[in-house]
Amino acid sequence: MTPTDFKKQIKNKRLPALIFFTGTEDFLTEQFSNLLENSIDENFRAWDFVRADVNDTGIKEVLADVSTLSFNASRRIVIVENPLFLTAKNSLEKSEENLLLKYLNNPEGENSLIINAVNFSLDKRKKTVKSLIKTAENVDFKPLDERQILQIVKKRFLVADISIEDAVLNYYFRRLAFNLRLIINNLDKLLLYGQNHIIDNHVIDFLIAPESTESAFDLIEAINQKKPGKVLKIYEELIDRGEAPIRINALLLSQYRLLIQAKSLKLNDQNLSRLLHIHPYRAKLANQLASLKTFGELSNSFLNLSDIELKLKSTRLDPKMLFEIFLSKNTNSNFFAVSLN
Repeated sequence: MTPTDFKKQIKNKRLPALIFFTGTEDFLTEQFSNLLENSIDENFRAWDFVRADVNDTGIKEVLADVSTLSFNASRRIVIVENPLFLTAKNSLEKSEENLLLKYLNNPEGENSLIINAVNFSLDKRKKTVKSLIKTAENVDFKPLDERQILQIVKKRFLVADISIEDAVLNYYFRRLAFNLRLIINNLDKLLLYGQNHIIDNHVIDFLIAPESTESAFDLIEAINQKKPGKVLKIYEELIDRGEAPIRINALLLSQYRLLIQAKSLKLNDQNLSRLLHIHPYRAKLANQLASLKTFGELSNSFLNLSDIELKLKSTRLDPKMLFEIFLSKNTNSNFFAVSLN
């Protein structure tokens, strides 16, 4: 079931007894959890809406909550957060697992139990996971694509009676790496500024700090273009924003690992996104950047960054010098000359 279909169920107050949240868009999941909470009469909300973190609350208590009748003869909603027991990292006690399996096979029809497994890597060998897949209504919170995000944001500008070009919005989305949480949370800045000014790319640069992942992609793009001056400028901007050198190096390592995967798998953007559980935009950028380098070049860059990581952790060598040496190797430039210009 899509989130849109699920929204209709909430509006019509026809929720199923078992609901299983999966996918990777946690911000969207939070919005729907709030929507569920607000669907309950305010006078009974504290009783009829329960969030249970299974790190703090046992399954036995969760099942007791969802088996308790509502105060106002309405539907009681219990959301289970952090279900690590569905992954390979953790498991329930045998007695708890049996209790949960018994409930999943015969749920309380008057209430709704929601298992929120968004951003969890499910162990599909487990009985509980198999049972949830079989018996629960699945809501898949996939990352929104560019068109869907554009529709949501344009609606906010339309309501505020502020005009903005699609190209500028796309630039804004890219600056935040299509991270829906950051896009929505930063909108108020643009809407406030747009009341009296025209919003263009320069305004976006001034008002919105780029997301770190996007900065890492920008670094790699500038390295591929053999523009050491631009690379150093981005690097120094990251340092000025408080990013530690080891964090920048880790970001680059992560992105080069992704490029190596993209180069090896040779999948289209959509399939790469699905297989690696990454946003379609990241998959698109990865394929674009990977196509400009050989597998050997990408591997060498990754190994060089791994060596820098080791030096950053075990020596007192100047981090910027280490990065400039990496830059010199990857752009065939004299980094000292670049620094002096």
